[in-house]
Amino acid sequence: MVPKKLVSRAGLPLALALAASGAGAQSALREVVVSAARTEQAVQDALPATTLITRREIEQAQTPDLPTLLGRLTGAELTQTGPQGSVAGVFLRGAEPRHTLVLVDGVPINNLNFGLGAIEHIPLADVERIEVVRGNVSSLYGSAAIGGVIQVFTRQPTGTPFASVTAQAGSRGLVDANATGSVKLASGTGLRASVGGLRDRGFNAIRQEEIPGTNPDRDGYRRRSASVALTQDVGAHVVGLRLRDARGRIEYDNEFGPATQRDASRFVEQVGTLDARLRLAPTLRVDAALTRAVDKLDANEGAFPFFVNSRSDAGQLAAEWEAAPGHRVTAGLEHTRQHIAADTPYDRDRRTVDSARLGYALDHDRHQLQLNARHDRYSDFGSANTWLAAYGYQLTQAWRASASVSTGFRAPSFNDLFFPFGIGNPDLRPERVRSTELALQYAVRGQEVRATLFRNRFHDLIGFDSAFHSINVGRARNRGLELAYAGRVRDYAVRAGLTAQDPRDLDTDARLVRRARVFGHLGVTRELGAWQWGGNLRASGNREDRAQGTPVRLAGYGVLDLSAAYAVSPQVKAFGRIENVFDRAHETVFGYRQAGRGVFVGVTWQPKL
Repeated sequence: MVPKKLVSRAGLPLALALAASGAGAQSALREVVVSAARTEQAVQDALPATTLITRREIEQAQTPDLPTLLGRLTGAELTQTGPQGSVAGVFLRGAEPRHTLVLVDGVPINNLNFGLGAIEHIPLADVERIEVVRGNVSSLYGSAAIGGVIQVFTRQPTGTPFASVTAQAGSRGLVDANATGSVKLASGTGLRASVGGLRDRGFNAIRQEEIPGTNPDRDGYRRRSASVALTQDVGAHVVGLRLRDARGRIEYDNEFGPATQRDASRFVEQVGTLDARLRLAPTLRVDAALTRAVDKLDANEGAFPFFVNSRSDAGQLAAEWEAAPGHRVTAGLEHTRQHIAADTPYDRDRRTVDSARLGYALDHDRHQLQLNARHDRYSDFGSANTWLAAYGYQLTQAWRASASVSTGFRAPSFNDLFFPFGIGNPDLRPERVRSTELALQYAVRGQEVRATLFRNRFHDLIGFDSAFHSINVGRARNRGLELAYAGRVRDYAVRAGLTAQDPRDLDTDARLVRRARVFGHLGVTRELGAWQWGGNLRASGNREDRAQGTPVRLAGYGVLDLSAAYAVSPQVKAFGRIENVFDRAHETVFGYRQAGRGVFVGVTWQPKL
């Protein structure tokens, strides 16, 4: 059960959200998502808690990067080791960042050494929408989805020709420019392309008073990106090719010094997809895809240079069949080959994964049902079976109650299994989770309020023994209450969320590191004529961390960002923002400061085509 203290802390915001849901309700389109069940459904109909961030909302937010945008979501805690471009992680409902699967156009991009998706290198200018599923959906996606899924969809060609150029500059030497355009011809051929470049001089990331002997210089970031999409309609079918490339340089400071040492690494992130969507019958669709994801890191400047490259090649075949109105069956087969290369030779540098999944979704009268099962077989450690069962009952036209139970796993990485010098352990078992949820949702006329009680119990977590050998040692549990609201209050678009949780190490009874017991956000946007204003407040309670094995306390914080935009003409829009308005000093990782106050301005030009 959830502790009463957590419920009492969250009760007031829920009451406020419910009150707001009755004010100024307006009709709204039912936005469609695909990540919660691997089939199209309205976001309000998804049984797993799902958030959709549209292109319009991305532009209104004016966040400098994807991690900052994700840090504004209900149930998500962001950690980052310094300025833009530095390593970022997202804790979804208290799960480790390696427990969240990151996909770009359906392709997993979590690297093979640490299991993290490099969300800090994904340019927002190229993103059409983002879907975030909070909670375990391993039975739909396999390994690493036990905390949830972050799925990024890039822009696609549309019937109306489109072009846009955006440039902005501001504090800490930021200069950012990008251009994108798309066209779809009468022949059914669609083309979309974008390019971008960013330079940020950054700031001194490490706090010398906490980690002495380190370099106090600025830690900058540079990135170049390009992407292209080509599609062709063939009757009711669509074939497409999508390519994305992001590369650049990130400066950082080695926490072991010396103070005169400059460290920098170069990165390359690439995703390629060749796919086909085949409508074989009015009720039957088959999708096929060949994909490649590449992650390269070359820390060639520093006292301890190294490089590590990972590559995943996959073939996917999926089917969706509407057996009868309200009855939908999904199935899929996947074959993946993974390979890692580094300056330190791994004991094994490749493996294969074969997966099969089956799902059933019912939406009939007042009842909703979602059943999913999946089998994954790894060539190195064996197999994993996962499942999910969720049920929802429509109490009234607006109110729905739902419950779910699921199991999940995270496969050991190449570092866990095969890192040399006795550190890797080929006998490791996958990390496991068992999740339960109870939810109450109000959704009508563009208003949505959701309260979720969740409980996740982890076992066989991977850690190290006293000799730094990888072993299955950990047990952990997180339980809590999550409140989310999205809608309109009179003339204001509002997004708000609050999470009260108790993330705990069951072996030591200590709170899990870098997780707050209470955190939340409030975002408000208003449009008035040619003007658009916005504000976002992020707040977090204190968190525990460790410094060389010693427990330390990270203070709580509240950060306010403000933004504004003005449509000079139908083709030109000027915009600006102030980040961290009150210049609040705060840390999400011990010893690494976050950005102070920053002021930025820019302009977007969309020529009339």
